[in-house]
Amino acid sequence: MSQLNQDTPSVTLNFKLPPDFRAPQDGSSETVVSVKLVNSVVPVTIKDWRHASIYDAGWKFDFPHAYSDVGVKYQINVQIFHNRQPLLVEMDYFVIVNKAPHRQNVHLSPIGQLYVEVEEAARVATEEAVTVCLHEAGQPEVALVQIKHDEQTATSFYLKYDPDSVIAGKRYALSAVENRYRQAVSVTPGLIELSPVSREQRAWSFQALMHWLEKPLRLFTDADAKIR
Repeated sequence: MSQLNQDTPSVTLNFKLPPDFRAPQDGSSETVVSVKLVNSVVPVTIKDWRHASIYDAGWKFDFPHAYSDVGVKYQINVQIFHNRQPLLVEMDYFVIVNKAPHRQNVHLSPIGQLYVEVEEAARVATEEAVTVCLHEAGQPEVALVQIKHDEQTATSFYLKYDPDSVIAGKRYALSAVENRYRQAVSVTPGLIELSPVSREQRAWSFQALMHWLEKPLRLFTDADAKIR
């Protein structure tokens, strides 16, 4: 994987949000973007970017692409915080770049609106449609939302769900079938946290774990009194 020495080209991501998303105007805000190269055994950080505001109409984001002779896979993580609370669904986005300059749209999912992409194995008649279900991971019968989508070819849309009906930090999943023969249809994303844990909750959980690990392991407490 050779690096370019000068005039390093860039990758431009066009981050998009739902038309009805409105950024909070009060309190403290922060937008964080992390870009990692994941071709190697150990991910390599390409760019960490922080901005003390929130964009509510989407924005363009650039990072350098310093390789010329091989396809590169980047892992993109985006989070928006308002008063230290996350406003986006917790997920990673992957961008494959074979040649730069490279431009690509990335649709972000605010909590309560999950961006879904459905790709059918074969064309399905409009009247037969496709059913998309958002449910607990491993339990498709425990559905949060189930809708029919009437597009004939691959489609994408924002699936709305009630944030109060999900558990913070818990994983959920999507599934889809065409309604005539009940054949499974490919749908993304995969497993997702619909309500991510806040920074404070993550910090508290980590501190609690460290405190637990520091405690001595007492296998035979008061053994003489318990064994007769």
